[in-house]
Amino acid sequence: MKRHISIIILSIVLLSGQNDSYDIVLMGGRVMDPETRFDGVRNVGIRGDRIAEISSRPLNGDTVINAKGLVVSPGFIDLHAHGQTNDAHQYQARDGVTTALDMEAGAAFFREFIAAKEGESILNYGATAPHAFLRASAMDANQKIVRDMSNRIKKEGLNLGGLVSKLFDPELSPARYKSLSQKEIDRSHKLINRDLEAGALGIGVALGYYPGATADEIFKVYQFATKMDVPVYTHTRGFGLPGLQEAMANATMSGASVHLVHANSMSLGEIETTLSMVESGQKLGIDITTEVYPYTAASTDIQSTIFDEGWKNTLNITYQDLQWEATGERLNSESFYEYRKKGGLLIMHMMKPEWIRKGVSSPITMIASDGVPYAPGAHPRSAGTYARVLGKYVRKERVMDLMTALEKMTIMPAKRLEGTSPMMRNKGRIQIGADADITIFNPKTVIDKADFKGLKYSKGIEFVLVNGVFVVKDGKNVKNTFPGRPILGKYRK
Repeated sequence: MKRHISIIILSIVLLSGQNDSYDIVLMGGRVMDPETRFDGVRNVGIRGDRIAEISSRPLNGDTVINAKGLVVSPGFIDLHAHGQTNDAHQYQARDGVTTALDMEAGAAFFREFIAAKEGESILNYGATAPHAFLRASAMDANQKIVRDMSNRIKKEGLNLGGLVSKLFDPELSPARYKSLSQKEIDRSHKLINRDLEAGALGIGVALGYYPGATADEIFKVYQFATKMDVPVYTHTRGFGLPGLQEAMANATMSGASVHLVHANSMSLGEIETTLSMVESGQKLGIDITTEVYPYTAASTDIQSTIFDEGWKNTLNITYQDLQWEATGERLNSESFYEYRKKGGLLIMHMMKPEWIRKGVSSPITMIASDGVPYAPGAHPRSAGTYARVLGKYVRKERVMDLMTALEKMTIMPAKRLEGTSPMMRNKGRIQIGADADITIFNPKTVIDKADFKGLKYSKGIEFVLVNGVFVVKDGKNVKNTFPGRPILGKYRK
């Protein structure tokens, strides 16, 4: 009998030892969870892809990371990342990003987009249904073009290096100036529904790039979003308050949920009014949110409708305020038209520091990068958005505290997504049972290093885990590691 009792006791001890062993232990870091506002020194135990323990007692692990003096934060969730290649993801990871989503433009050929990245992505990924591409695809005149595109993708695969929404595809560019018939609107809604069934996270309505869309067409998109219970993520029509007010009116009258992308560049000098309207809408019970990025320049394709006649007056800038991405040169009247013929990305120096400060510090804004596809001379927001907020606006300028900044980067975007993607309820948090998407940084040194001369890795982001796997370790990228998973919507079939 005594022998049996001894065996039972030994078994309990062994099982207890197994339960106290973790794959990874983050030891002695300053754990910050923006959802609960917890802020304290703890040890974090990770098993597989989940956080299994948060404790003040010592923990045993196969890999132990000394996080003393470092902040252990939820991984940053970027709602606005056009760069979807691993070249782009390397820079995003070094900026603390664990989930990079293209919610503004969306992903053309959505199923192929998800499949192309499966098992091959550094970061978690996902996108909306791309209204720009789908409305063009719905036009009678474009049926053959889209079929030919689809056949090419079946043979060659999907090129992830460009803006996957096909916003600037030359074959479909005439569609930007055309309106849709009712038959074509109905067809576009069927195409949106097809992408939602493939896992799209809402509807990306980049209206500023296709002025031919009528107010009626866009209002019907909002009505369709309400019917499907998914949000609209919109780059509004034109610049300034009229386009923003159109989106707010559409959301209010249709009952749709709406997220206004890059409020800083859409509002320009009227950012304070935009934020006031969004805050007022929230108090009235309207499901409306917005985001900003922490730079005074924007970036887009020179062939976009933004540079149609009158752009200098609209944006209150000149040729010299435009910087060609590929060379870094500032444009003039001759080079502008030369490059406009062939197309390509440029950087637009068009905002003031005080506008950005107001946007970043507002309690209602999220942080999102609007990072463009990878290129050595790409806009620095593609590599430095999150470290810039932490280093410049939190540590140096003190426009907000650290917990507030982390909230804007983690739990706010996670909650924005939860209604469409239930899996996001496990992200944006440092809690037992949450996904082990974790960013560990030095709050005393974190800062962006990328500038308008070229991309550089951010400083001070020491460790980044995606689904429990290191993609940044000891301040360096971990090579040939692809733990990113698709973030999919509730209608996925």
